[in-house]
Amino acid sequence: MKYRIIWIDDSQTWVRSVKDELIEIFEEHDFAPEVEVYQRIDLARSPIDNNYVDLIIVDCNLPDNMSGDQFIRELRENRCFAHIVFYSNDSDNLKVLEEDKHFLHVTHRDNIFDTLGVVADQAHRKYRHPAFMRGLLLSEFIDLENLMEDLIVQCFKNEGEYFRASIINKGGENYSLAAKNKFISRLIRDAKGMEPSLVNKFNEIALSSNQFQEKIMGRRNILAHAHPEYDAETGKIVLTSSFPDVEFNGDWFHETRDHIHNHKNKLRKLIGLDLYNIVNP
Repeated sequence: MKYRIIWIDDSQTWVRSVKDELIEIFEEHDFAPEVEVYQRIDLARSPIDNNYVDLIIVDCNLPDNMSGDQFIRELRENRCFAHIVFYSNDSDNLKVLEEDKHFLHVTHRDNIFDTLGVVADQAHRKYRHPAFMRGLLLSEFIDLENLMEDLIVQCFKNEGEYFRASIINKGGENYSLAAKNKFISRLIRDAKGMEPSLVNKFNEIALSSNQFQEKIMGRRNILAHAHPEYDAETGKIVLTSSFPDVEFNGDWFHETRDHIHNHKNKLRKLIGLDLYNIVNP
């Protein structure tokens, strides 16, 4: 099973000397780790924002304008739910961080591989538990829907939060995920008609209603109508869907997660275009 790790540490010589040990720990737990190493926070931001990450390993003392703990708080505020291992040679820093509930693992650098062994074992058990993976993906779908709301609210300028509170939040099923997608599709269509120079940018983003239906709506509905059951023959808990021909396994879960994050990236790009200035000048 693929397991994506981002490691931020300015001591590149040390990281290179121990990277194989990190990979070995996760391979022993049946993962296929993909490790990306960055010296600075600003270089790591885009790779983290634009894809899902299973684990972030961060040195407390980095040569940036913000410390490692400030960076992690920023990630949490931006809805990054990755597992985190935070380490430092400074015991005072560790005492401060251990009081912060955002941090799942805080350790001295000398003990980092013991901690990573614990993380790998936890991940192995959780990622093979269908109920956990179902909950993880449903939380990702909720986060995707929140991004869609952010784009819609943006179009109402100063009245955006009022629109969110009075229409979106109170609309229930009348303002469903499908309705939000329909609004965004119309927003793109109107913007294309009013500003032809944006056509190429929309083509690059390639937000497709058909793909949304198949890869987002379809898979969310499959999960929403699934429930865990005990398999007496294997002694394991399995996930059963009311939809036929669905096999819940690691590949299905990670493929679905990829679809979610690809769509999130497209929404972030749309938000960055400030379309409200075109359709609602």
